[in-house]
Amino acid sequence: MNNIVFVLTQNILPIFIVASFGFALQRWIGIDKKSLSSVVMNVLSPALVFVSLVNSQVPTGELAHLALFAILNILLMGVIGLAVARLLRLSRVDMVALLIVIMFVNGGNYGLTLNQLRYGDDGLARAVAYYTTSTVLLYTLGIFIASMGKMTWRQSLRRLMRFPAVYAAVLAIVVYNFGLIVPAPLMRGIEIAGAGAIPVMLLVLGAQLADLRGVTDVRLTLTTVPLRLLIGPLVGVLVAALLGLTGLGRSTSIIEASMPPAVFTIILATEFELKPPVVTGIVVIATLLSPFTIATVITVLGL
Repeated sequence: MNNIVFVLTQNILPIFIVASFGFALQRWIGIDKKSLSSVVMNVLSPALVFVSLVNSQVPTGELAHLALFAILNILLMGVIGLAVARLLRLSRVDMVALLIVIMFVNGGNYGLTLNQLRYGDDGLARAVAYYTTSTVLLYTLGIFIASMGKMTWRQSLRRLMRFPAVYAAVLAIVVYNFGLIVPAPLMRGIEIAGAGAIPVMLLVLGAQLADLRGVTDVRLTLTTVPLRLLIGPLVGVLVAALLGLTGLGRSTSIIEASMPPAVFTIILATEFELKPPVVTGIVVIATLLSPFTIATVITVLGL
């Protein structure tokens, strides 16, 4: 119990304190969440990805394994989601809503911050591998699932090509593999931008939570929240064992796999009419319960 309390107070509580600043700002004066999200998505997040990968001491082979972990974990959660949806005979809309909520996690503002607080920059460098990979899948596979045939692969690819973090990751891998030297002023500027990513992400998360409304579908909520918060970590443990992950890579990957649903799933639900109020309620409930489930996972598994 003492270990769980320690994780809650020292590793998770600081995240929610910063998010509460964004929550308070949104309730008191209102902030432009769309503009802040755009800044994070197009500038700060790519800078963080680039800096974390370029400065990483993680061997290339390990980074590839961590990325493969993310792919397998997300796909396996999708398979489980399909099986549950068929078992419960969910409607097409409910099935798609369930899939996007359990497959794609809040690995950025929540997951990256937690891993950095708990494991430092080495943990952040490894968590970035999951975050980058899952983001690419979210903007391709996630959009395709949400559209369920309404959007072509070409349209999905065009959306992917507009996401700067993908280019940042590719450039970082090239620089890292070939030992290229980035001019000091440029690198320092990118480092400063990357350092601002996590705080702004947390402010945006808090502001988004402040505006979330809606009545939840009890049946869908009672299905998706346990799948995401309880089955998700178990799948992470299974995939980590399958790939032979150990040490810090295993710990950060399992923690990322234990995160609540990505707030971006609300945007997908709204865009493709997948019961936005229901998805919103699921995201809120899962996010509020997640500190307790994540702290338990970390303590029980000794991460």
